[in-house]
Amino acid sequence: MKRVLAILLFVPFVMALAPPCHAAGKGEVAVSLVDVPSELQERSVLITLGSGPNDTDAVLVTLNGLNQYSQTVTLPEGTYYCNAAVQYDALNDWPLREVDGTTFLLVEDGAQYELQYEFAGESWFTEVTGQTRYYTPLPLRQPPADYLPEAAQISAYLTAPAGFSQHCIVYLQNLYSGTVYALDVYESNQLAAVCTEADSGLYAFLSARVAGDAAERYQFECEQKELNTDDGASFHLTVTDTKNPDAELGTPSRDENTAVQRAAAYNAPSTAVPSATQTPEPTPSQPVQQSKKPANPFWNVLDFLPIVFIGAGLFWFRQKNRRGGPKG
Repeated sequence: MKRVLAILLFVPFVMALAPPCHAAGKGEVAVSLVDVPSELQERSVLITLGSGPNDTDAVLVTLNGLNQYSQTVTLPEGTYYCNAAVQYDALNDWPLREVDGTTFLLVEDGAQYELQYEFAGESWFTEVTGQTRYYTPLPLRQPPADYLPEAAQISAYLTAPAGFSQHCIVYLQNLYSGTVYALDVYESNQLAAVCTEADSGLYAFLSARVAGDAAERYQFECEQKELNTDDGASFHLTVTDTKNPDAELGTPSRDENTAVQRAAAYNAPSTAVPSATQTPEPTPSQPVQQSKKPANPFWNVLDFLPIVFIGAGLFWFRQKNRRGGPKG
């Protein structure tokens, strides 16, 4: 009991002498992306702020059109490693850099900081080879004498196998200016993508791909090679799954559009011809399986004999126990 009282008196004494503990201070960091290229306006940029490249608890900041490519986060005091990348760009075709070259950010209590990211130019692949990775630009065309570029709409939509849910990127080039637009197509937007801030003019289809499809399982075919924004530059692509080429095709975004007739023709049997209706031959009904035993009362009695013998044995055993038991 004395030991318990001593401990109870000793603990408050130690707590009184211990140095006071203060909660870690916090600072605010405003993260933004400047000069977003039009072909990436449908993409997201991911900014990670952590103690280092291997920090599993790093704060993730997502910048996209929903937040106007700007977001402010509150971080505890400490030094943070800053990294930025475009989503679905594992090969770093769109490198990013911080405007002031900030890689490590020291956050102090009550302070405010700003991180601004911009695109760092061409990808390493383009700098080394002088070519783009996913398409080859086409020669430019001479625009009409009265051509004045203005904001126009270009789009792409897919006819794809049933259940297709891959992230696709379609590349379209303005043949007057040479600008290439990358349109991101998802299942969530019904396999269609629209860019409303493209330059007007003549457009050509360059290529299309599925993000992460290194084996090139999915193949694309475009019906229109060139389209003018004056007539509506809406490119229709058909996707073929090489592992399941006979899969049923559909166009989620244009179910009533005449362009899907090609998909319907693809699904129709190539050898389908009108034929006379054949009268089905009668199929003999399958009788219910019955016992092979003949319907004889004698055999029915034999079925119950084991039960009779068991009952007789139990009766005899019970009588014997009664006779051999103690008398009194």
